[in-house]
Amino acid sequence: MAPKSTIDFPQGRANARDAPPPPTRLRLPLATVNDVRRELARLYREGKAGQREPAEVSKLANVLSILGRLIETSDFEARIDRLEQRR
Repeated sequence: MAPKSTIDFPQGRANARDAPPPPTRLRLPLATVNDVRRELARLYREGKAGQREPAEVSKLANVLSILGRLIETSDFEARIDRLEQRR
């Protein structure tokens, strides 16, 4: 049986200096369908201008589409709840 190979991973704070900084967190207002629409439009313009790869545009647009549907459903549920409470 062959001996297990081990990989030495850097440990401790000393090596943290060598690590790249974490990416900055991008905060976009995506709370409403209108916010999602604006972001989709911006994404489309960037793709059309060649600033983003078509595959990336497609993936992000799909995620935004799902988010838009979730927001619509959530808003619809809240409206139904309010109507039912009035009865």
